[in-house]
Amino acid sequence: MIELKGYKINSLVFDNKVKNGTQLKLSNQVKYNVNYIEDENRCVGILNFRVSDADMNPFEIRIEMVAEFTYQDGDEKPDIHTGSFDQLFPFVRQIINNVTTMSGMPGLLIPIMKLNRASVALGKPKEEDGESSPLN
Repeated sequence: MIELKGYKINSLVFDNKVKNGTQLKLSNQVKYNVNYIEDENRCVGILNFRVSDADMNPFEIRIEMVAEFTYQDGDEKPDIHTGSFDQLFPFVRQIINNVTTMSGMPGLLIPIMKLNRASVALGKPKEEDGESSPLN
């Protein structure tokens, strides 16, 4: 069982220089990496998410988030990867909706995204840098 312990936003960039009434054709880009601290059954998910206009209008939202998760012995990495993403992504949706609403434009609710377990590529874990928590 994967459990979200906490998250933080490392960076949030919001650019909205389009004229009122401009019809946007939005596209999303997502990059999600998980670094494992296997001897503690912990992992750190790093999510980079970008919303921009496909027609190159000056509209963009970029978010980099980091989250800490725990998992149990026997959990497989592709399941941890997809399960941790599923727990973190609703926060991204809420943040984007809040930022756009507070900026004076209609709230933007991006679609729910799910990662395909088969598309998860596993690599070597990164070295621990000595911090007690990546959220500090």
